Amino acid sequence: MKINTRANTVFQPDATGMLAEVAELYYKDGLTQNQIAARVGVSRPTIVNYVRQAREQGIVDIRINGSAYAGSSLSRELCDKYGLRDVYIARNSSTQGSADPPDSKTVATRRVARLGAMALSDLLVSGDVLGVSWGETVHFAAEEMPHRQIADLSVCQLIGSMYSESFETPEASTIRIANRTGGHCSTLHSPAILSSVTLARQLRDEPILKKQLARFDDLTKAFFSVGNTRNNTMVVASGIASIEEWKVFRKRGATAVLSGHFLDENGDVLEGDFSQRLMGIHPDQLRNTPVRMLVAGGLDKHDAVRATLAGKYATHLVTDDVMAEQLIA
Repeated sequence: MKINTRANTVFQPDATGMLAEVAELYYKDGLTQNQIAARVGVSRPTIVNYVRQAREQGIVDIRINGSAYAGSSLSRELCDKYGLRDVYIARNSSTQGSADPPDSKTVATRRVARLGAMALSDLLVSGDVLGVSWGETVHFAAEEMPHRQIADLSVCQLIGSMYSESFETPEASTIRIANRTGGHCSTLHSPAILSSVTLARQLRDEPILKKQLARFDDLTKAFFSVGNTRNNTMVVASGIASIEEWKVFRKRGATAVLSGHFLDENGDVLEGDFSQRLMGIHPDQLRNTPVRMLVAGGLDKHDAVRATLAGKYATHLVTDDVMAEQLIA
């Protein structure tokens, strides 16, 4: 952990000093939030906000050693079974019991996303071309991305735009990660899906979009999640697929949604008119990217994650202990 009292923030110098002091007491000296509140003379909720603001403003930079999460026997078993290079496992079993509160799934997802953000930051190097996908987990990970400037980094949006009432658009996550890393941001100027194959082909031939899509062949790393095909699947909620299309793909054996594309249990893309209308990276292009980090947890995504691993779309996996145990079983 690095405390940086000279970080550029939106706060006045005295406020910045307070954030730095609280961050040092909390992260370096190990005081509890209640102890800090008593020492500083403010309420505990204020200290909670100070700690959060210190992270968001880059005053405190938390880094992880990936091997701390990838060194367990369970991680090694998963690497061996699925041909992965590294597996990072967040401890979520205590948040996913039947008696847990309704928001426990969100808490668990955020833990996996936070670990994914830190693991990704640990892997990025100068000159990387990073592709960023979309989804709830990616959205949370973008919020948790550490402030770390990486020279000559490019960050690309992997799937076209769409609307969701649940969280931000795909370009928002890409932009946030680019801002946190100092990378050059390249968004995708297209809807995620078009109304006809002909229109999709025409749009792909437009010079600006053609250049943006060509960047997918230059990716060195990709950061993505995967969706399930259950009744609450985001591919329907976001408007990419209609309920009728979802039902058709379910009958065809779809178990996962990867960058808008439906996959069967073996990880094969269920091609057709629908997939030709999608605007974004194709799973085959994703598979050609040297480093591919899949971030997903929760038993509701078990079949989807297994299909993604079966299709060899990931080289690195960030998940939780509940999912990890099921993937081994």
